[in-house]
Amino acid sequence: MNTLPLVQLLTGAATPVWGVVAREWARALDATGAIVFLFDQPELRVGGAFPSRAVPEKRLRVPAGQGLVGQVAVMGHAIHMAADSPRSPDLRQLLGLGETGSVARLCLPARSLDGQTRAVVAVHRKEPFSGEDLSRWQPVADLIGLRLHAEQLRDAVDAHHGERDRLIAQAISAQEAERRRIAFDLHDGVTTALASMSFHLNAAELSPGRGQAACEGGSALEQVGVQIGAAQALLDLAYAQTRAAITGLHSLVLDDHGLVAAVETLVETAPDTVIELRADDESAFADVSNHAAAALFRIAQETISNAIRHAEAAKVVVTLERTEHAVVLSTTDDGIGFDPRAKLPGTEEWAASQPDHFGLTSIAERCALIGASLQIDSDPGRGTSVTVELPMPQGS
Repeated sequence: MNTLPLVQLLTGAATPVWGVVAREWARALDATGAIVFLFDQPELRVGGAFPSRAVPEKRLRVPAGQGLVGQVAVMGHAIHMAADSPRSPDLRQLLGLGETGSVARLCLPARSLDGQTRAVVAVHRKEPFSGEDLSRWQPVADLIGLRLHAEQLRDAVDAHHGERDRLIAQAISAQEAERRRIAFDLHDGVTTALASMSFHLNAAELSPGRGQAACEGGSALEQVGVQIGAAQALLDLAYAQTRAAITGLHSLVLDDHGLVAAVETLVETAPDTVIELRADDESAFADVSNHAAAALFRIAQETISNAIRHAEAAKVVVTLERTEHAVVLSTTDDGIGFDPRAKLPGTEEWAASQPDHFGLTSIAERCALIGASLQIDSDPGRGTSVTVELPMPQGS
């Protein structure tokens, strides 16, 4: 009676097949057969049996507290009987009994660390079992309980992660939808009005009346022309800033052409700075979810803005690449740099620091939302490198 094969089967990486487990129990105890009952309160069902009989396995249900198996499930203690003759036709068929006759049975509770019975192992044969069999095989039966408990906890964690990911995706999608709405409102309202005003001011400036007054030395009208010109310049500036705000709020390029194209737009429209983009082909990021792509785009936007506005960088290199198991976004600049240890979010130094590095908090929060890692490498006088790594599921 070797316990090793069963122990290896129940502690292996693969999910146990309960029919195979029942077969190994029968072999280990030199028994006619075995049944693994899974305890789904308030009853037990057959997880697997040896020899296998599909119809009775599917039909058989044992209420908790009834029969030998039901009593073991409720009490949590092993029981052995030299001659058992159950009334259930399905159970008798699984035990290889006809309308009459009996069989020796050993029923062991499969308990988890919390003491709950998760299953019952029932082994049957002609020769009676002994008290020594109970003490020897009970720890092996408990491995089933531990395995079932661990799988239940794993399923709960997976469900929690799935719900967390769903809520994060909804939150980011809602945020992007609101940005899209505001961007469209600005485009259809403010920018249209500004464009119209600019057109009318330009027409007034070029009107024949103003030109005739200039020939006659009309200084008042010339002054009006100067003011109109100034207003025209302000309107042009306001129009340009509003357009920039629309792009900052929502990227139509991200929606229509993907992450790489959206980051290219950020690079091309950045003012007064040499920015080099090194990116894999768009197809490499086809499996990145919409909410993760939106977060990565915002992170790229923030890192580029930080490099230009705060780092006083002359050159910035943005890298977007897909490795076997991750998407990696990095922004490196040759700016003034800083001490990351004094700028880590949550520290006293962070709270007391100037608000210029608030963008790092936003980046850290976005990374946390999508489950990405964040690494900041910087020193005063030698620039800054911000690297974000988003793990991707196996097989993506």
